[in-house]
Amino acid sequence: MAIRLLVDGYNLIRKFPSLARVEEADFSKGREKLLEWLSQYRQRAPHTITVVFDGGKGGGLFEGRDIYKGIKILYSPLGKTADDIIKRLVQRDREKTLVVTSDQELGSFCRSYQAGWIRSEEFAQRIQNKLMDRDKETFMEEDQDPWPKKKKGTAFRISKKLKKERKYWDNL
Repeated sequence: MAIRLLVDGYNLIRKFPSLARVEEADFSKGREKLLEWLSQYRQRAPHTITVVFDGGKGGGLFEGRDIYKGIKILYSPLGKTADDIIKRLVQRDREKTLVVTSDQELGSFCRSYQAGWIRSEEFAQRIQNKLMDRDKETFMEEDQDPWPKKKKGTAFRISKKLKKERKYWDNL
């Protein structure tokens, strides 16, 4: 089943350490690095990928559109946010959509329309692992661990709701 990935662009950049470092140095380079990284994933996956960026104060009156190596790029117009664009697309495509964001409000909106939702950190880690497994390439410095080791604690049992959402994740 082909899934439409909707990526909250700046959210993913700021949640993935190697992309965040690039963005700190040069704002536009962070976007370019994200798009290049997603295009490499797109070569291996049949999914349609749409990345939505906030147009911010420099946004035009109309929604900006672009394409980069088969990835659709949308920029929100003046007065709207990337979340508004993502919500509109989720309402249209519903369960065919998997939204990549760490925004809790947007995540609950996706659930109400039966769309899948995955946190930016988890998506980045899964895709990074998938790309590294297939090509043995790394997209970040090898000597740095992007995610600190988590402390061990009590076991966590996944709820039925999360198990249902995982059907989207397994297709990545």
